[in-house]
Amino acid sequence: MNSSFAIGRRGESLFRRHFDKVRHATPEEDMEDHWDLRLYCDVDIKTMKKVRRGDEAPDENIHWLEIKNVHGKLGWLYGKADYFAFETLRYWIVVDREDLQSWVKDNISKEFVEEPELYKLYQREGRADVLTLISTHDLSFLSSIILMK
Repeated sequence: MNSSFAIGRRGESLFRRHFDKVRHATPEEDMEDHWDLRLYCDVDIKTMKKVRRGDEAPDENIHWLEIKNVHGKLGWLYGKADYFAFETLRYWIVVDREDLQSWVKDNISKEFVEEPELYKLYQREGRADVLTLISTHDLSFLSSIILMK
């Protein structure tokens, strides 16, 4: 099993404990519509990630946002999830999709950088993706709810 897949499933399991009625996305819904769990709304779970692959551990102080995916199509930020749940060591920060999209429009520089940098666009070599980093602090201010793990 792919380790990224296993990490994602672990995060989904931890998050779902907070709700009684939950349905997991089918593989097609996960890939095409960009959501993981149905709770009367669609939530896309975003586990902690490393800034760079070579980093020792994930960094709970930042989160990646996918503006375009590896195929150059709209990324999960513009998928059909109603909310995103961003993982930290002790909490889930739940953010409304439209609120985050609006924040990105107003706060992310259009400047592309060669190394990942907060609030600037980044594209991995040989890929059509467009990504940016946002601080967990900013996500907290955008949050609809914060849940303990």
